Amino acid sequence: MVTRRRVLAGLGAALVFGFDPVARTWVSSAEAASAFDRVPSLDGVLLTDPASLAPYATDVGSAVHEAPVAVLKPGSVEDIARMMRFCRRRGILVGPRGQGHTTFGQSQVLAGLVVDMGSLKKIHSISATRADIDAGATWRMLVDAAVPLGFTPPVLTGYTKLSIAGTLSMAGVPSTNRSGCQIDHVQELEIVTGEGEIKRCSAYVNSDLFEAALGGMGQFGIITRAIVDMVRAPTNVRNYVLNYTDNATFFKDMRELLKRNEADEVSTLFTPDATGRLVYGLNVAKYFEPATPPNTAHLLRGLSQPPSAATFSDDSFKNYVDRVDTIIEFFESIGLFEGTLHPWCDVWLPDETVEGYLADVVPSLTPEDVGPTGFMLLFPQKRSKLRRRFMTVPDGTEWVYLFDILTAAAAPGPNPAFQAKMLARNRRLFEKARRAGGTRYPIGSVAFDKHDWKQQYGANWPELKQLKQRFDPDRILAPGVGIFT
Repeated sequence: MVTRRRVLAGLGAALVFGFDPVARTWVSSAEAASAFDRVPSLDGVLLTDPASLAPYATDVGSAVHEAPVAVLKPGSVEDIARMMRFCRRRGILVGPRGQGHTTFGQSQVLAGLVVDMGSLKKIHSISATRADIDAGATWRMLVDAAVPLGFTPPVLTGYTKLSIAGTLSMAGVPSTNRSGCQIDHVQELEIVTGEGEIKRCSAYVNSDLFEAALGGMGQFGIITRAIVDMVRAPTNVRNYVLNYTDNATFFKDMRELLKRNEADEVSTLFTPDATGRLVYGLNVAKYFEPATPPNTAHLLRGLSQPPSAATFSDDSFKNYVDRVDTIIEFFESIGLFEGTLHPWCDVWLPDETVEGYLADVVPSLTPEDVGPTGFMLLFPQKRSKLRRRFMTVPDGTEWVYLFDILTAAAAPGPNPAFQAKMLARNRRLFEKARRAGGTRYPIGSVAFDKHDWKQQYGANWPELKQLKQRFDPDRILAPGVGIFT
């Protein structure tokens, strides 16, 4: 399939800026910019100067660079609705952007409008059962405000400096195993649709929009506010690590821990040993209060390794939640995050095939496949707890597993050969996962065409198209994802 990115590479960015979806022709940068004359009165600001636009022409992946013509920093939800109606009349593409933590241009909008949600970040209220929060705020902000009050969201991603709307548009996969994802813990949303209407929705009001938006990758509207579940926060966390080099033994022990349901979290971090071989680091977390620490011998009984083989550390719940943020902040401080290529590969696998898939894939990976600041992760999730219809995970299985190869280049800056090699690897590993009954988790870097998306959504594809036509009839929303372009 001839994609927009391939066409642009051939035409050259100096001559051609973008595609006019109304006239169906390529336009120059001057012609694209002229589409933003006579914008409506705004409470916030509309940025059009090159220096302000440059950060929005990339993302964490640093592989795709598609510049918008304007960036809206809204001062109100009404600003987003006004600009949505304006862009709809003129056929201008629009994309919301939280923290830009997808890796293949998903939040970019070539020659269009990016809505920077970061200016809408107010926490309206927090209670024992719910938090009402603007969608541009980050989960880190919510945790910082809630934990001192004794509350927390029931599930959190490892990295919490992601926007509320960003993870709710994707899924928000945690290291807990039986509570679903962040999109499974939403009580209500406020959304600006592709028609420029502001709608409140829930499982009981405008439920079709509510369902489509959660995990909908911004295709049906821009999430501007959310009411999310809250629970009592634990005080402390003990995290055990057991290391494995044998795939079968690892899966036997992990499944035993999942079956018992005594740990609060079971996940895996893969790290290289002295020979470069990847070691399965099985992480087992248990929440506790200071007066009643975990019983290690009981929690880790009957595994292939004795409980004494596990290393463990105790920390406050807040410090534990911040653990990945601290690592990423360090990488940022030494210049090995922003501007560094991150061609991530992320797939969901069913329980029946995940063991064989990892047995084949993990030994084939080289140090380059991970990189000095990269990660490899495995998150088991109880399938019945993943309730959102348009979050595409394998069916017919008790457990599903998110397998992430969060590759990082060895140094910042362009590296076309490395990029091409990793993108080819990602496609190969995705095809292998699909043959094994798996699906794509679309934060990563895998080239997808419409045929791929139809396979991804399967029986839900016709309804997805109908919802797109209903809520974004001109197909101007979130073009970087590439589902309908």
